[in-house]
Amino acid sequence: MVVNVYATSATVEQCSRNELLAFVNNFLRANFTRIEEMSSGAAYCQLTELLFPGKISLKKVKWNSRNEVDWIGNWRLLQTAWKDLGVKKGVPVERLLRSKFQDNFEFLQWFKKFFDANYDGHQYDALQARNGEPLPASWTLSSRSVPSKSFVIAKNNSFITSAKKNPFSAGRITEAGKSSVPNTATLQRKHELMIQELKANVVELTKQRNFYYDKLRKVEMLCQEAEGSPTVSRDEILEGFAIVDQESKEPNYEKSGQIDNNDSKGNAALQFEPNISETF
Repeated sequence: MVVNVYATSATVEQCSRNELLAFVNNFLRANFTRIEEMSSGAAYCQLTELLFPGKISLKKVKWNSRNEVDWIGNWRLLQTAWKDLGVKKGVPVERLLRSKFQDNFEFLQWFKKFFDANYDGHQYDALQARNGEPLPASWTLSSRSVPSKSFVIAKNNSFITSAKKNPFSAGRITEAGKSSVPNTATLQRKHELMIQELKANVVELTKQRNFYYDKLRKVEMLCQEAEGSPTVSRDEILEGFAIVDQESKEPNYEKSGQIDNNDSKGNAALQFEPNISETF
């Protein structure tokens, strides 16, 4: 009998991203590196089959498809099995299909609690169960088209298609999915060109750095030479100039010990004129 889990982030300690990825990889013998890779629904199908053997036919699971229609098919298998088991948990398929981290992270948080509550510890060879299919194969989010709005998820975990149906829509999506798969050689060439451009930028920046470093070094050497050369003191510069009296605004020759050449005769008369009071 299934054990339903109603845990929320407010009541249950949350696992980290690395812990969740390790949990999935250990049980499925997989190599998930990003939470967003769980958006195809394939891993949830096998984990549910691990908990409740025989409830999901793994032959119907599309393990490494890049087609959105196949992803929706995986989620449909999961929802059908959960409905039969009595799992009382709505699956936000539309949000999960967008391959956004937060939506897939929150759902995997809940599923980890659900798994722990229902796992009985029996042995399970996940790789053999999916006939040696690697999970996941290398893929990028940009290699698939943005999920369409053709399917709407009802509250009772059942799929409801939109009112207007185009019988050729599935074929168009398939063609778009195939055409959007990037060519490996093209990507490799593009990456090589990017690497060459970056290397050229590094060489140019290195030249500029060395140029300005040499300039700064020369400035530093000039400053050091200026510090080591003899400098003229302030007193030596002012020697020979009369010190101006701030109050009278006239030169004070007594302080300077010098005679102004422009008034040499007048100053000489002042210095050598005899004092009459002293002679008589």
